Amino acid sequence: MHLTMIFVDGLGLGSEDNNPVYLARTPHIDRLLGGHFLWGKSPEILHNNCILYSLDATMGVPGIPQSATGQTALWTGVNTAALLGYHLRGFPNEELKEIINKESIFKKLRTQGKKVTFANAFFRNVSDLDKSDKADLSASTLCALAGGLKLRTKEDLLAGKAVFQDITNVIFRQREAQLIKSQINQNLLNQGYVEQGQAVPEEVPIIEPFTAGRRLAGLSKEYDFTLFEYFQTDIKGHKGQPEKAIKAIETLDEFLGGYLEVAESLILSGIKMALILTSDHGNIEDLTTSTHTLNKVPALCWSNYGLKWPRLESITDVTPAIIDLLNEKNEQA
Repeated sequence: MHLTMIFVDGLGLGSEDNNPVYLARTPHIDRLLGGHFLWGKSPEILHNNCILYSLDATMGVPGIPQSATGQTALWTGVNTAALLGYHLRGFPNEELKEIINKESIFKKLRTQGKKVTFANAFFRNVSDLDKSDKADLSASTLCALAGGLKLRTKEDLLAGKAVFQDITNVIFRQREAQLIKSQINQNLLNQGYVEQGQAVPEEVPIIEPFTAGRRLAGLSKEYDFTLFEYFQTDIKGHKGQPEKAIKAIETLDEFLGGYLEVAESLILSGIKMALILTSDHGNIEDLTTSTHTLNKVPALCWSNYGLKWPRLESITDVTPAIIDLLNEKNEQA
């Protein structure tokens, strides 16, 4: 069985009011759930090979859930908010880094002989960063490094062996153009080698979300566990721009559709594929606030062969469940 986690930053289960998830067109998610149901305070939906759980993101600790504690909990199974006594925003501190180094899902699965990968392509080479820059690495990146993974780069993106965090490569292209322009030596301009305003060559193509989803599925079938991280939802939620927030959700849905097209076809070859789409805290589902929310988060669990998913109630349940599923001797048919 090849299990993929699509991590969607800042996606909660909110009411229909001011909720881009409710307003967005999501035909692929709707097909899995049997209707337009990825919203609501505490839904639990079972439809064909898919089940939707609602997960507690507070971990029993007062306050608004935050990224550092939430993501570390998601990928280690440790109740990090209870351990710290509060919810930590931004990047993991030294205490959380210590937990990640010991409990990373990538590290645990590799120790058990599983093939694992982080599908995201990185714009910069993390191994080249100095210590101060590495202080600002996300929980996902730290988990991958703790597992001894080689992070994917532009070369992997060009080879179709990675997906960028915005799915379509638009942001990668923008960053690359800015970087190249900033690196053009003024002497070259003066000497006429480069003309002022000359277009910068852009190697990385913009792709459709559906194509990117197909790429993720093709990559995932080579590994026991694959993680892809999408955080445009959290960014758009903080900015509170309805049209862009809806676009972020619809991009995600198209991306999921591409993954499903490939994954559903693979069962004909006897290749078992499973997917969990989940989050660390709410945000984008309520544009009346620019902060995170107290809403529960979804765990949309699907397979192409009728996998029996364990019951999930908290974000701390996700990593233990994945490890157990990947180590079951007789996967359900």
